[in-house]
Amino acid sequence: MVSSALIGQPPLTDSDYWIVKGNQLLSGKSNLDPNKGLKIPPLRPPPDQYRFETRGPAITAVSAVIFVIMISVTMARLMLRKFMKELKFGLDDWLMVPALILASLWPILQICAVKYSGTGKHVYDVTYHELYMSKWIGNFAKVTFFVALAFVKLSITAFNMRLTGLSSRKWMYAHWSFFGILVVFILCTIFLAAFQCNPPMGAWNVMATGHLEKAPTCIPDNDISFPLSVLHILLDFCLLAVPILVLWKVQLPWSTKIRLYILFAAGALTCFAAVMRRVSQARLKSDPTYNVSTLIYWTEVDIMLTILVASMPVLGTALWSRTMNSRKSKSSNPSSGFGSSKTKSRGDAPSSHSREGIMRQDEVELEYHNPSPLDLEASSGKSEHISREAYQVERQTMPWASAQRL
Repeated sequence: MVSSALIGQPPLTDSDYWIVKGNQLLSGKSNLDPNKGLKIPPLRPPPDQYRFETRGPAITAVSAVIFVIMISVTMARLMLRKFMKELKFGLDDWLMVPALILASLWPILQICAVKYSGTGKHVYDVTYHELYMSKWIGNFAKVTFFVALAFVKLSITAFNMRLTGLSSRKWMYAHWSFFGILVVFILCTIFLAAFQCNPPMGAWNVMATGHLEKAPTCIPDNDISFPLSVLHILLDFCLLAVPILVLWKVQLPWSTKIRLYILFAAGALTCFAAVMRRVSQARLKSDPTYNVSTLIYWTEVDIMLTILVASMPVLGTALWSRTMNSRKSKSSNPSSGFGSSKTKSRGDAPSSHSREGIMRQDEVELEYHNPSPLDLEASSGKSEHISREAYQVERQTMPWASAQRL
């Protein structure tokens, strides 16, 4: 373990000295003597009132659970898309791969923060070296958080493209515009994190900052995190609104609509978690290494719910399709030629009737009152509404015009 003095005490090593001086420069207190140590409230209580407390084990346990949930849900989604013939692996699934990698880094970084940067302990129980490590881990975690959520939003946008692929070109223009906004969001997040200070090392390496002759010029953390958090919440509401608006006009049974509405409405929980994360961040004023636990919990809940919401349409559709197909197989008539559940062996391939049942559950047919350009071209102005029978014929004769699979 690296030898280092506790915060509030005089520096024990040369590294402690430069860490203290670097923090004084960043906080605008360059006139103070680094040899007297760094004062961060609350100060260490008297020996008769001191009691060691830490939230580190709780943070580690919650982070581990969040990590397992995100990995399990995303891998289940990817496996279903890869191996279920009724589902189609698409751009939204590819985008979930970097999203999962980045999202998984957040709980890992929090576990590392507990071990190496004193997270969970009172600030007077944290050493100067742990304070130095907290800058590195904290800044890297901040970038990881916003970039991971941006990739999840890219995946949801790609899913919305499937959902509205045949409705109108306006929807596609809107999706690609949203796609571009998210790419800019990612680039801005990385740029602001890398060049928050001038020189750039001022935001990351507090020990190197201590060797500077004058304090670096930096953008305050709140001036970066607040706009990014607000934009994150607004983008969540926009993504949530798309499937709700689309399903309102889709010709589906109300039972199916309600099921899908409940599915997508769960995305509102991510908006709530994002708001609570911002509230926790605003309240983080004293004893930051100890009170940061609330911020960590809400951030992990925000990431986890975002991952869950991105995968729920796939998991829900696959589960519903299998359930309905199983019911249809059990209730099928043996004399119909498709076989019954009693006579059909487990190894037999699903019949065309059963596969059609799966396909119908797995695809959302966007039959708007206002016809799409594809509909106008196919119908030549005959009717503004395409019946289900005509649409099935169109899918068989024009495979390139079939509905996108969810």
